Amino acid sequence: MRLLLIDGDPGYVLALRHVLDLMGFSDPDCTATAREALRLLGRGERFDCIILDLALHGGAAALCRRIRLLPEHAATPILLTVGHEGAPELSEALAAGASDYISRMLDPVELRARLGMAARIADERRRSAELDRRLRGLAAAGFSDPQPVLGVPGMLDLDGFRDQLRLGLRDRTAIAFRIGNAGAIAAEATPQQYQDMLFHVASVILHRLGPQGLLLAHAGHGEFVGLLPDPPPECPHRLAGELAALLADRARIYDRLGVPMPVLQVGKPMRRGFFVRGTPERLLTRARETLRRPAPVPAVAL
Repeated sequence: MRLLLIDGDPGYVLALRHVLDLMGFSDPDCTATAREALRLLGRGERFDCIILDLALHGGAAALCRRIRLLPEHAATPILLTVGHEGAPELSEALAAGASDYISRMLDPVELRARLGMAARIADERRRSAELDRRLRGLAAAGFSDPQPVLGVPGMLDLDGFRDQLRLGLRDRTAIAFRIGNAGAIAAEATPQQYQDMLFHVASVILHRLGPQGLLLAHAGHGEFVGLLPDPPPECPHRLAGELAALLADRARIYDRLGVPMPVLQVGKPMRRGFFVRGTPERLLTRARETLRRPAPVPAVAL
């Protein structure tokens, strides 16, 4: 956890740094004045907790207000060190944005408790920032959109695929494929890299099953839906292994780009029969559902 000490008393700073070092918080940044602190913070430096002397020259409350105007530190815990709780400046500093206060007598138990709170807040902020980054990455990559994957023979856009269903392709086998880590890839990759990954996966699937008459479409969320004239002879797990071996040919490219390798799952094929009834649309829905069960078909990656 990164700390910033703002205190004009060199002796107190030395004692506080010693206590922090014994507690495992080594090498905090230190400034003696509000101006130095704002210059440091204004450069975009990020801290997990700021420890501020209530009696700082220029006023702790005024500095708190300035710190809270900085986007990087609008919610950073500010811990005041207070000579006595009756100080009139305390309520003003708390109202100006300070989070809490401790005695300048340096009680290690009290200090550890307050810093523990600050550490939990910092961890939560990091998790929230990571979630926000991932969500923005998913949106930028069009993760949820059934974006067409063009240029692969046998590949249709989702509307064209549905048109084929309406033409009466009833004696077909429905099959679904899912890139199990598509969300992680979309969060790390650029939109173009994500599109290239979809192209690669679709090419591999159609290279393997296109000769058997597969029609394939991307349905969004890293899922593909397909129709085959006949069920594939391999079980889904074996087919997933064969597809993974084909995908692995470009493992070095993914590694060089810093993008995770796609991990492909194959759903259970669905075909109309005595015990399975329904339209092609219903069969496709059931095929996709086999990829969402608590114990899905094993994913294979090499």
